[in-house]
Order: sequence, then C-alpha cells, then structure tokens
Amino acid sequence: MTLPNGAPAPRPSDDRPLSRAAFFGWGLGFISLIALSVVGLGHSPQIRGAANLRYAIVVVLVAAALGAATVMLARSASATRTGEGFRRLGVAFGAAALVLFVWEAIAVGRGLSPSPVGIVAALLGY
Repeated sequence: MTLPNGAPAPRPSDDRPLSRAAFFGWGLGFISLIALSVVGLGHSPQIRGAANLRYAIVVVLVAAALGAATVMLARSASATRTGEGFRRLGVAFGAAALVLFVWEAIAVGRGLSPSPVGIVAALLGY
C-alpha cells in the first residue's frame, strides 16, 4: 500500500520504539531476577524442607510467568539479525532458567540436597 504522494505506507510496527522481541526479552530478564530471588536470595533457604502453601503458590506463579515470557519471546520476531540472535539466546536462557527454577524450588521446598545451587556451591567449595 502506498500513500497518495507515492511513498510506502508505514507499517504498524514502525511507530513503536521497541520491538516485541525486545519487550519480551526485557520481561524475561526481569522475571528471571524474581525467580532468582525466590530460590536463592530470598526466603527459600530459611524454609528448607518446610515449604507451605504460600511458597507453592509463589513458585507456580513465577514458573508460569517465566514460561509465558519464554513462549512469547519464542513467538515474536526481531527486526534485525543481531536482535534475532539475542532473541534465540533469550529463548534458550528462558527454557534453562525455567527448568533450573522448578528443580531448585522443589529441592528447597522438600529439603533435598542435590539442588542446582547446592551442586554449584559444592563444586566451588562452599
């Protein structure tokens, strides 16, 4: 479609300063920080082996948000090749983060020792 002066009509996405992939990538990073705070930096070490319903609800909500952000990032398109590379890395990161988050959350809630953070800490000598 062209305008009356012969110029091409702007696409609907041309007026957005940020692509959808960049938006979902930012959201994935933010939700990943929340997931990290739930299992590593927050209250999880204090409840090791004594998870309650509130903990389970928080884990389910964060896992759902992390999964949704990963799926939406996988379904979006980037405007540039560089952006496409970062989008693919973000999808891989999101999938790995989701698996590690659920594994760590279950391990912390049940008091199991072979959690990902525990394995890394043991390898580093902590």
